[in-house]
Amino acid sequence: MDNTTDFYVRLKEARQKKGLSQADAADKLNVSRQAISRWETGKGFPDINFLTPISELYDISIDELLGHNISVSEYELPDIEERMFKSDETSPDPSLPDDNDKTPASTSSHIKNIFNREYIFLILLLVISNFNTFIGLIVSIYVFVWTWRNRRHYKLILVLSVICILLELNNLYQVIDVFLPYNYSITVEEIS
Repeated sequence: MDNTTDFYVRLKEARQKKGLSQADAADKLNVSRQAISRWETGKGFPDINFLTPISELYDISIDELLGHNISVSEYELPDIEERMFKSDETSPDPSLPDDNDKTPASTSSHIKNIFNREYIFLILLLVISNFNTFIGLIVSIYVFVWTWRNRRHYKLILVLSVICILLELNNLYQVIDVFLPYNYSITVEEIS
């Protein structure tokens, strides 16, 4: 791929070289097929967080995807044998691939996407905010709307948000039930 082609052309070529349809790529990246179509026609661009999963799925470097041709002669490659056979074998070099790691790239990127800081922060925010009825209701609605609008495919976050909203509405109903006076009177009669 050369530098003169646009990003969307390189993206489409990389997908086609991998033999994936737009629907297959969308399923593996947890986005809609329309999003893939927008990216490949230049009508939209993927979020920066999607560049790594896209490059792993299409087996192409992010530099190549963005149109930066880097030739091997520009950079000096470190001596791999020297790094592989260090005297300290108890701490393997994290930059080298691990032969014992049998996890497919798509699974590892999926795990990275699930357990990122934003995901954990949203879960903690939902849990902690629910200690106060009014704040919990507002935060739960905000998290749900934000997640939905930003096309974050955090299905667990969406489900937790709905559960928190329902719990807070129930708590709000109970607060209103306790503090609002009723318009009917209660009479007690003695049964003989």
